[in-house]
Amino acid sequence: MTNNSRRKQVLTGTFLLTIASFIAKFLSAVYRVPFQNMVGNVGFYVYQQIYPIYGIGMTIALNGLPLFISKLVVDVRDPTDQMALVYRIQRLMTVMAVIVFLMLQFGAGWLATAMSDHRLAPVIRAVSWMFLLGPFLATWRGYFQGKMDMRPTAYSQVVEQVIRVTVILVSAGWAIHHFANPYQIGTLAMTSAPIAGACALVTLFVVRRRNSLPKSSHHQVYSRLFARILFEGGTLCLVSAVMLLLQLVDSFSVVAGLHATGLSFSTAQNIKGIYDRSQTLVQLGLVITTASVTAVLPSLSLAHVKKQATTFRHLAQTNLRVNLAVALAMSVGLAALMPEINQVLFSTADLNLTIAVYCFSIVLTTVILSYNLVLQAQNNYWVTMMAILLGVAVKMIINHQLIATFGILGASLATLASLLTMACLMRILAANQLAKLMSLVQLLKLVVVLLIMAGLVRVSADLVNEFILIEAKRLQALLTVLIGIPIGVTSFFYECQWLHVFSLREWFAIPMISKLLKLVKID
Repeated sequence: MTNNSRRKQVLTGTFLLTIASFIAKFLSAVYRVPFQNMVGNVGFYVYQQIYPIYGIGMTIALNGLPLFISKLVVDVRDPTDQMALVYRIQRLMTVMAVIVFLMLQFGAGWLATAMSDHRLAPVIRAVSWMFLLGPFLATWRGYFQGKMDMRPTAYSQVVEQVIRVTVILVSAGWAIHHFANPYQIGTLAMTSAPIAGACALVTLFVVRRRNSLPKSSHHQVYSRLFARILFEGGTLCLVSAVMLLLQLVDSFSVVAGLHATGLSFSTAQNIKGIYDRSQTLVQLGLVITTASVTAVLPSLSLAHVKKQATTFRHLAQTNLRVNLAVALAMSVGLAALMPEINQVLFSTADLNLTIAVYCFSIVLTTVILSYNLVLQAQNNYWVTMMAILLGVAVKMIINHQLIATFGILGASLATLASLLTMACLMRILAANQLAKLMSLVQLLKLVVVLLIMAGLVRVSADLVNEFILIEAKRLQALLTVLIGIPIGVTSFFYECQWLHVFSLREWFAIPMISKLLKLVKID
């Protein structure tokens, strides 16, 4: 294969994997809206209490470890040694997966009690089966990615999410029709995880059979492989699962914290179910910024390898500044239209302030992902690992106290404090590598732009609600959102052009903006 054809294969595969990842993440976020509408606040609470366990397992099998394994495969030249490496990782991961599976199976009762709800035990046991599939999903995805064949990962990723979402919604519909309780619905919904994982594994095996894979050389290619999996692979998993880890802390502390303030257990469940709506909105926001942030990794890594310091700095600056601006615009826009968005998606406009505050997690998570990208391109893992672990510890320490002081709003504030801790620690611990990525002048201009945008959006929403009256509240809210969003987007980009917020390079880096630049001249 010539260099040009190989480069074309890599670019095509990367594009396919990006599209598949976007589809999978979009499905993973969107299905929660009809699911919540079907099962109500308490049913959604049951599902979301256990979802972080599924999400962490999914992250390990789909994002973190496959990427790490692919890098190891690339470093090994001999195809038979590559297979030996894959099987060795598979054995190590299988041992770890069986341990996790047994802990979840036999410790489900203890975990459920720690979450202040012993009836969650069957839901935990249902999701635990997916961990047994993780080693095979992660290693084969990583192997094919290391061989620059992105199709198996892309196909299996889409198959997995389509099957999972279908099983969740169908089982929820069946359970409601048969008057199942929220815990039975949650158990059925979590059964979708091992079913979808098995379908993804079948997809990988079908692809594997069509490829004549070499036999294993049985050589021990890497020493201290277990330590590398835990440290380097673990760091990649932590970055991908940062929001899930904070949600897991909430699973153990929010209901207990609310109950301790004097609320009844059923009221605490209901409030937690409403609070969990914010995670859906944050995940939808991160679909866009995550795809944009990670797309620049190959170019950053290449610039680092070739020691092109100026190119590396320009890429890193553009990536952070553009995605930070987009994340800020989304968060401020969500906050401005929160009553209507909440009403449209979830049928009631409850806890608007709490959800709006939580949505600013999009901004801080984007900064963390952008920082990590710069460090990862330079093979620096320890800073990210330390920052995330300490940030999660902050959430664990302050969550209960802030809930006692501010109610459910305290949980949102604790999440922001945790993410801010992570971002600040990364900036301090890697001061040289992350220096001069942001521009204070640009940030000040963005603040002005966002204040004007938020004011215009809210005023337009209030005018629509006052002069265009529809009896159905959801339709009224939908009309307001459909008018408010275009006003916000147009206002944001017009003001950014007016105040010269972005350089020409940064304009071109904004997703989908290159097509717009053909129609609108940017000074």
